[in-house]
Amino acid sequence: MTYDGCFIFFGDIRFDARLQNLIHTLSPLCSRLALLQVATSDAVFEFERCTVFSVKIDSNLRGARKFLAFYRALLPKAFSIQAEFYCAEDVFSLPIASMLARLNRARLFYDSRELYFAIGALSGKKAKQTVWSLLEELFISDATVFTTGDLDSEILKSRYGIPLPKTIYNFPRRFTVERSNFIRDSLQLSSDAVILLYQGMMGEGRGIFKMLDALAELPERFALVMLGDGVLLNQTREEIIRRNLSKRAFAIGAVPYHTLLQYTASADIGLALIEPISKSYELALPNKLFEYVLCETPPIVSNLPAMMPIIERYRVGVATALETKEIVQAILHVCDELPFYREQCRTAREVLNWEAQSEKVLSLFH
Repeated sequence: MTYDGCFIFFGDIRFDARLQNLIHTLSPLCSRLALLQVATSDAVFEFERCTVFSVKIDSNLRGARKFLAFYRALLPKAFSIQAEFYCAEDVFSLPIASMLARLNRARLFYDSRELYFAIGALSGKKAKQTVWSLLEELFISDATVFTTGDLDSEILKSRYGIPLPKTIYNFPRRFTVERSNFIRDSLQLSSDAVILLYQGMMGEGRGIFKMLDALAELPERFALVMLGDGVLLNQTREEIIRRNLSKRAFAIGAVPYHTLLQYTASADIGLALIEPISKSYELALPNKLFEYVLCETPPIVSNLPAMMPIIERYRVGVATALETKEIVQAILHVCDELPFYREQCRTAREVLNWEAQSEKVLSLFH
């Protein structure tokens, strides 16, 4: 079957705002799009004008076995799809997308969401990191590359000698999200509770345990809600029990994106305490930062080179060092100044939204 374009993703669009936004922007100009992705079950469904083919992979698989399963499950379907362009949504999908583009003499795009040659999840795993670095180096020159941040674009240009990739920021779509008591009602928290929210992967380098350390030092009315899946989810739940924080800390797991912003808009402060355990994490500019701004949930972020300029320019929150004392002070400060920071978020979200860069997306794929 022939499509205008085919995306390939080692993930699930239902939990991924960036891919939803890309397809939302391109759908009006394309008669048919396709997406090959990983999910918890085999399924075919429509997302706007995109047919999504989900292939099931055992969630217990890890490392090389997981990627081999991905390739085995995806390849038979991939060969049946002809498209005018193929877009790899991560380095793990890049070899398949490149092969299909060559076979069909189609254009190849590569959404380099991280610096995959220095990915945080593989910090300390040199052999695995080397494999993915070599694969990226092998295929990246065939692709039109785009990234989530200017610093990433400059590094990829220097490392691989490719044209400077275009930056498509991880901004959320601009729409009104009404603030509510969704979290308070769902978790039966008191009306005076101050809700701290983390949304993202539950993995190393995400500041998970630093958040728990800070919570333990804060007054009893502060609560921490963590949304997301990952290798540290169960360990985090165990740690919450061990620290006697079960009435104040909640590791809920992943929620679909259409539900996520209900949580975001009912929290008081958003957290993005990324640790610089790799170059990719050091230069991270995550979508959660902009989702917090959209929902008037002032962010507290690590004082790292990509996130800190956003905080300083728009004054939407605070950038902090990652010592417990500094995090606690930042939380207390933002809590005391919530009306000011919420007003700053309302102003900034008029600029930090997906629609403000949709022309860049259209010109990239034109």
